[in-house]
Amino acid sequence: MSTFGFGTPAPSGATTGTGGFSFGGTTGGTATMATPFGTPFGTPTPAVSSSGFSFGTNTSQPAKTPFGFGTSTGGTSGGFLLGSGFGTKTTSAFGTQSSDVCQVPALGQLDPSLALHLAICTPSYFNNENDEVLRKWNQLQAFWGSGKGYYAPNMPPVEFTAENPYCRFKVVCYARIPNYRNENGIVQIILGKGVSAVEPHKQQIVSTLSSIFGGAEVVIDEVFNADVPDKTNIRFYVQQPLPNGEKQRAAAADVSRHMLGPAYAQSLKNLCIEQVTPMLMLTEVQMKEYLDTPQRGIDPALWEQGKRENPNPHKFVPVVKVGFQELQQQFKYQEEHAANLQSSMNNIMDEITQLRHKQTMVKAAIQNAKWKQASLTRRVLKLVSAQEVERKRGVPLDQTEEQIRMRLEDLYLQLMQPTQYRGCLNELMAQMSVKPGSCRGGPRYGLISDKERDVSQYVSLQHNALQAVVVVLKEDMQVVDSMIEEIQRKS
Repeated sequence: MSTFGFGTPAPSGATTGTGGFSFGGTTGGTATMATPFGTPFGTPTPAVSSSGFSFGTNTSQPAKTPFGFGTSTGGTSGGFLLGSGFGTKTTSAFGTQSSDVCQVPALGQLDPSLALHLAICTPSYFNNENDEVLRKWNQLQAFWGSGKGYYAPNMPPVEFTAENPYCRFKVVCYARIPNYRNENGIVQIILGKGVSAVEPHKQQIVSTLSSIFGGAEVVIDEVFNADVPDKTNIRFYVQQPLPNGEKQRAAAADVSRHMLGPAYAQSLKNLCIEQVTPMLMLTEVQMKEYLDTPQRGIDPALWEQGKRENPNPHKFVPVVKVGFQELQQQFKYQEEHAANLQSSMNNIMDEITQLRHKQTMVKAAIQNAKWKQASLTRRVLKLVSAQEVERKRGVPLDQTEEQIRMRLEDLYLQLMQPTQYRGCLNELMAQMSVKPGSCRGGPRYGLISDKERDVSQYVSLQHNALQAVVVVLKEDMQVVDSMIEEIQRKS
């Protein structure tokens, strides 16, 4: 396999990519580069994945899914609200049932899980009836996913977050399974600045990234808002021309591994890069591990329900949205996706309307062409007949023409015989002239009512046309008379 190199070969001790791709130009010290945004945004530490890639996880946030299906961009979403109950006796503010007595684990080491259960089940802060009110208040905060739960004197309160298993504001959505491959070379970086702040400095970012890869070409594929506010996702790939004139992309894993090397930590910091993620397709083992692990405070039974209700397991994977912020972001994505679909549908409807109009025009043109063709056919036939008659003038008939003449004469004689077709036609004409009901039993023959109406309408139209012609003639005669009188007066 051909190698892919950036710049000069890396010296001893430099960070190099594996898999046949070499990123040269690395020095042992820290690269110093000017940041396009001025003062660096915080002190982010790039996340290095031990497995060689990370699908959307963010080390600056609480632990999420193993492969970080935290975005729903480009996928379909929809799902069901999830939550947990405490029993079947007392109704809470959100309509969930909670029991008056909860099973409390045996007292031992006071870990966060035990403290959470003590706060929502058996708080002993006042040691009187007020503990019951405190218990319900802690349960309400746990359902809400915000606040502090006190359960015992001289003990730190429990922090209720949206990650706790009793939070009601959780939803299971379905995101499209990524189909990126390692050879596509797509790498995503998250910048700690908004899109409006990043767009003016896009060229500087490309130049800085190109210097990291030894002067290789860096192509930005997509720039869009991240899930977190005031952050930007940039997807790019690195390529270098080959001797045959073509361009070869570096593998996504090699690009991310090279960027996350210690020699470029300061460069990433200057660019406000908080995360580097190679866009890779999950393997079957990784997908199975993800699906077998219930996500972020979701009850295993409800997670199984989410997997069962997946509309297309081959294209979509269930993901969990926790808290108002993620739900709001998901709702925003759905609105944008619906707006895009509506816009596409409107464009399609406009195109369909235009095509129907064109179809109508084409049909009218075809019908007009048929009429013209029929008219021209009659004219050609008339001319050909006249030409043939003129050409055959004075020439005796040939055998074929003689046979046709004899057949025509036979047909004429049959029509003129009184007992044959001629008599039937005369009888039909006589019956048609008789009005219906003029004799007992009615006429033997007559026109169908629809045909009679058509004939009457046609005759009426002919009559109206004749009347219009008469009126025009009278007007013309008056004009002619007035012209004659005017000429006689002048003479």
